[in-house]
Amino acid sequence: MNKNRNIVFFISSQVISDIGNWIDRIAVLTLVYNINKSPVDMSFLSVMMLLPSIVFGAFVGKIVDIHSKKRILILGDFIRAILVFIIPFFKEYVFSIILAISSVSIFYDTARSSMLPELVEKKELKQINSLSSSFSSLMMVIGPSLAGAIISRFKIEYCFYIDSLTFLISMIMVYMIKSSKCEIQEITKLHQTDKISFVKGLEYIKSNNIIYNVLVINTIVGLAAGMLNGLLIMYVYEFLKTGSQGYGTILTFKGLSMILTSLVLYKYLKNVPVDVTFKAGLIGLGFSITIFPLNTLFTLAVIIQFLNGIFNALFAISRTTIMQQNCDKQYLGRTFSLNTILTNISSIISLAFGGFAAKIFGVRTVLVGGGLLILISGLVSINKIYSRPIGMTSESSEK
Repeated sequence: MNKNRNIVFFISSQVISDIGNWIDRIAVLTLVYNINKSPVDMSFLSVMMLLPSIVFGAFVGKIVDIHSKKRILILGDFIRAILVFIIPFFKEYVFSIILAISSVSIFYDTARSSMLPELVEKKELKQINSLSSSFSSLMMVIGPSLAGAIISRFKIEYCFYIDSLTFLISMIMVYMIKSSKCEIQEITKLHQTDKISFVKGLEYIKSNNIIYNVLVINTIVGLAAGMLNGLLIMYVYEFLKTGSQGYGTILTFKGLSMILTSLVLYKYLKNVPVDVTFKAGLIGLGFSITIFPLNTLFTLAVIIQFLNGIFNALFAISRTTIMQQNCDKQYLGRTFSLNTILTNISSIISLAFGGFAAKIFGVRTVLVGGGLLILISGLVSINKIYSRPIGMTSESSEK
């Protein structure tokens, strides 16, 4: 009974927080753009959002592993509620405030990803992650539209006030989650051991064959995805001969397919081995990205991106589930922290390289190359990623 109650509060806090985050994200982008209308400022804003995970990532995981994840979530929601609320009053310091919010979010996101295995059995993780992903995708579709409606009808300040309120509601939801005695005992035990350093976490990840391979593959996918996300809109304009409305339509259909896939995975595919959905998602993702730039028909582009959303959801959900199922609880924080560091570093590198490469080789060539890189990663994963029986210790998967 407590488990069901905890999951309801856990996912409810995520839904409330996600919709607020999307409203805030659109508002921040609009605010920064309206201040100077400078592309340099927009790029700097992106750096401010990614930088904290790279700077603080080395010890975020350690802190999450040795402290109560519930307390970290509560404190994170409270601090961010205050920081978001003051943005309209200190617009000239918006970059500093965003840097502070992003820094707190690194602790929050790592704690959230690490907390779920403490609330449910390992065999239930894929189903819960699927449900969580469906809500996240839904908020991705609703949030920007809601933000646009608020900004057009009211002042932009209301977006920040609403986001601040969602953080407080999320904080209450997290507070209602009952911590298990087992979790408290594990935290106390970790304080008494020497297994809490970041280096120890790296050694563990290197020794855990499944986790290590997932992180490597995800980093490679991140390198390709960064280029693709930045160049997609250029391809839509130049080759599909459509504008922002067409681009929005493509993203909407992709978002809808991610929602549907998450729900189908939750309801009907819960017994499919997680490594199967991981490989199918990764190979399908690579294939759909590779063929997308070979097409110039808008209708077919929408269909391909709809399929891309399906494979994207399969890959994202199974990736998180594999990490949660195959990582010992005392290393979850450092594992997800390292994953965030690698993802953001690869995003920064690929954003810079993608634009440069597109000027030399062309947008279409770079997109095809990125798709092939992901496709090759998917084929390699066939022999590198496998399901481990639930309950087996990580020692069984050591290289």
